[in-house]
Amino acid sequence: MKNSHKVFTSFFIAFLSIFLTSCSGIIGYGVLLWNDNEHKLSDGTVVPVYLKSNISKVYVIGLPDTKEKIEVPLWQLSSPEKKSKAIKRAEKYAEYKNMYAKSAIDGLPIRADKVNTSKQVYRLRKNETVKTMYKGKGVAPQKGGVPLEGEWLHVLTSNGTEGWCFSYNLRLFEMKAEVVAEKSSVASIEEEEVDTLIEEVLNTAWYPEYYSSMISKKQIDLDFFNSTYRFNTGYATGKISLVLPDFEIEFPYSGVTKTDEKEYDFNNTPLQLVVRSKKSIVIKYTDEKGMPKSYNFTSLGEKNPEQYISEEIVRRQNEYKAISSSGPDFKSGNYGKISFNDGNQLVWSGFNKLVPSVIPAGAKGNGEVELKYFVPAELKSSWDGILTFRFDGTEKEVNFFYKKEDNGIRFTPGNVSKRYDAKTGRNISSVSLPSNSMVLFFQK
Repeated sequence: MKNSHKVFTSFFIAFLSIFLTSCSGIIGYGVLLWNDNEHKLSDGTVVPVYLKSNISKVYVIGLPDTKEKIEVPLWQLSSPEKKSKAIKRAEKYAEYKNMYAKSAIDGLPIRADKVNTSKQVYRLRKNETVKTMYKGKGVAPQKGGVPLEGEWLHVLTSNGTEGWCFSYNLRLFEMKAEVVAEKSSVASIEEEEVDTLIEEVLNTAWYPEYYSSMISKKQIDLDFFNSTYRFNTGYATGKISLVLPDFEIEFPYSGVTKTDEKEYDFNNTPLQLVVRSKKSIVIKYTDEKGMPKSYNFTSLGEKNPEQYISEEIVRRQNEYKAISSSGPDFKSGNYGKISFNDGNQLVWSGFNKLVPSVIPAGAKGNGEVELKYFVPAELKSSWDGILTFRFDGTEKEVNFFYKKEDNGIRFTPGNVSKRYDAKTGRNISSVSLPSNSMVLFFQK
């Protein structure tokens, strides 16, 4: 059996040698999928195909502008087809010509389709290289309920496996056939600087530290609590950004350099990172005038801002419904009639005695009701909440503490003062009762 195998192999090699020197028949055209450095062929090159050997698992192709023929592995070339179709296929791959990627983690899955629940067809080792071919629209994976930044890329491994990989943990670089040179298009971290702490920090979604205070007090201010305000590490895009209510900056960067214990520089940017804990960081920024600033950020764990916002909206809706359903009409002998209608709509007639001491002159009898402020802890035993009235005809808001009674509702005007906090870029509201507060009672 061994001798016969040797005879067959010798015969095939001899046949192939004769074939390559004499055969001129083209069975189709293919697109080179991976650089051939030996022959200086770039991926995306359309080449004529003369032979396919399933035994040797190679194609015999012609080198462009020469009569020379070479072998390439089957996986390295697209299936032979008409030249016009091969050219169209090359155009599909053109966006990622000479672009490759390395896996930033061990076990990064390549999937059959563009969704994180799709079947795994391959798992990449850390720093394993793949060829990026083209991108496609799909469902982004999530971490802690927050969609990861990046996109689905169709990739090819060096053993010929194809599939979809989400780019969040891929590090793209350019590799031409003549010279292998990596040009990171994302936040690549020099190998000697990699540590578990910075890896975890860069993979975390960071939000202003005041979010934690709002959450712990269960006082979500919807004017200053949303997913837009955050520090984006740019781990997948190579661009860091810092967005606060009155402040926004963005910088491309080439990596992270450790400067001290738990301190890092974002290379080629005016930003530094100080890690206080796995859930708390400080971003230091030196502005154009050379003025240093610092901003504190926190992680929210498993819940994302949208979930907290949704819960707060529901809470406010339920609070208003509790008032409206107990009326919706309330009357006072001195201060008129109030109706709390659907859609947070307010109708108030006969409030003349409150103008202008409480209600500004020019206010109409219609308006809207908000529940945007929160009762201070020391007043919670006396008051259920704060209603903010916005009357048609005036831009000034009117705030009332309120208390539901069995037979009606009690109000007292409240004072709201605001101060600007430059560190967070937001107005901090302080609600209080005036020293000579008056009480208004409206009966059902």
